[in-house]
Amino acid sequence: MGDEYIAALGGAGGKGNRFFLANDNRAPVTCTPGQPGQQRVLHLELKTVAHAGMVGFSNAGKSSLLRAISNARPAVASYPFTTLKPHVGIVHYEGHQQIAVADIPGIIRGAHQNRGLGSAFLRHIERCRFLLFVVDLSQPEPWTQVDDLKYELEMYEEGLSERPHAIIANKIDLPEARANLSQLRDHLGREVIALSALTGENLEQLLLHLKVLHDAYVEAELGKGRQPLRW
Repeated sequence: MGDEYIAALGGAGGKGNRFFLANDNRAPVTCTPGQPGQQRVLHLELKTVAHAGMVGFSNAGKSSLLRAISNARPAVASYPFTTLKPHVGIVHYEGHQQIAVADIPGIIRGAHQNRGLGSAFLRHIERCRFLLFVVDLSQPEPWTQVDDLKYELEMYEEGLSERPHAIIANKIDLPEARANLSQLRDHLGREVIALSALTGENLEQLLLHLKVLHDAYVEAELGKGRQPLRW
């Protein structure tokens, strides 16, 4: 933050009329031309910056979840790839603390090979400090979604899948989802936050865990002598 980068150097300036001003030449009309500067063609790539990045396959309910916990209003629909660019929402806590959460567009299998818009989506995850893996709990064998998502992230950038994260099991309001919850927890062997972005069920647990992840990130950055990202 605040870094400067010189993309191209300007040429040496010429000498203007003032340089030739003298007692016997009070109105000089002489000048020398300047030298041309560098010319470069640059391709700039914008990467969304946020504390948390929501990662999941298309229609996992990421946009609905972001709308439920923040002030963001991304489009929500029942067809795939509703979100074509990241949306960032701000989650507010007591003491004027704010946590930025990014809704990363849906990833597909093979995204690391740039299938679909893979690289265009995956690059935004690089700038997120911790991750929320959002799983559609109503789908058969939902644990495979977590495995596949981590694989795509790891193939794109080594170590990306190992960033601090939480597993969010969405759509708990559906009967078939509740039946899959215990199997998901058994397969993953870790805590799973089961909730419904549609009904708001158990959103409080997500907000509490999000705060825990954020506080751990802040502590780690300060411990390294760096300033954490602030909004």
